[in-house]
Amino acid sequence: MKTLVVYASKGGYSRECAQKIAAGLVDGADVVDVKKRANKTDIGPYDTVILGGGLLAGRLSGALRRFCLRNASVLEQKRVGLFICGTDPENHEKAFVANYPAGLLECAVVKTWLGGRILFADQKGIMRFVLKKMLKGENDVHAEQPEALNAFVTSIEAI
Repeated sequence: MKTLVVYASKGGYSRECAQKIAAGLVDGADVVDVKKRANKTDIGPYDTVILGGGLLAGRLSGALRRFCLRNASVLEQKRVGLFICGTDPENHEKAFVANYPAGLLECAVVKTWLGGRILFADQKGIMRFVLKKMLKGENDVHAEQPEALNAFVTSIEAI
């Protein structure tokens, strides 16, 4: 069974999650950064496609959202897993609805929030300023959910 993991990452946590998902699958998976190679990747040969990325102001990367829309009809014929990374555990259900096409949400076999992380040392310019105002300081935010990631992999393998 061939699996493809397509992700978008700004700060690196979503990339780490995508790589850990691929490594955790028995048969492994191909991992593609949607911003770099997704347009050159044929999803036809894959049985399972896992899509995910981090939220910034409640939105997934535009490149990931466009990829989902452009490939919706093919994706809806596959086993699909969706993940979202972010530091707000209370709004992740709304984030799924706001960021993934309805047909993809309906056919997804797994949808999971994998937590998130904000490291101020990785932030530059206006983003650092905005985060400092939003979080009322410069303390790193660690909301990683390794158990959710393991459960996501287990759920994909079980189906």
